[in-house]
This record gives sequence, structure tokens and C-alpha cells, in this order.
Amino acid sequence: MKINGTALIRSTIGVIWLIVGMTLLSEVSEPFKLFLVQVGGHHWIGKSIIATVAFIVLYLLFIKSRESKSILGEVLFVVGSVVLGGSIIFLFFVWHFVNG
Repeated sequence: MKINGTALIRSTIGVIWLIVGMTLLSEVSEPFKLFLVQVGGHHWIGKSIIATVAFIVLYLLFIKSRESKSILGEVLFVVGSVVLGGSIIFLFFVWHFVNG
């Protein structure tokens, strides 16, 4: 079986934003954080389990995608997602710290 680079990239981007969303949601919703604890014993482990399952599901959904001719462009989109997602999380915690 040949690995589909486009499916890998799209799955990675999807999981990046899933983790950003779960991180923010777990900080504002105690029931969601408790759900993550139930999934994995600790909310970080729960997020990791969900992210891994989501990555596999997304890859299987995108596996039929045509290979991109510009993998570099898509890799830059992954890097941009990491930077933007990380910045959103960072700014959320700064806002949370400043506002008590």
C-alpha cells in the first residue's frame, strides 16, 4: 500500500485544529475535561487517544485524494496551522492569566 502524502497532510491539519479546540474546550468546560480523563486517565492522555483515532479516521477518509503536485505548499500550510494554533492557545492562556 502506497502512503498518500496529501491524505497525511490533510489529516495532520485536521488533528492540529482538533487539539487546539479540545485544549481550549477543556479549559472552559469541566465536564469535557472530565470526559477526557475518563477516556485516558488524564486529560492529556485522553486528548492524545482522541487525536490518534481522529488522525486514522481522517487519513482513511482522505486516502482516495489525488496526490498534490505542491507538497511543499501543503507542508507550509501545516506549519502555518501549527504556528496559528499554538498562538491561539498561548494567547488564550495569557488572556486567562490576565483576567484571573
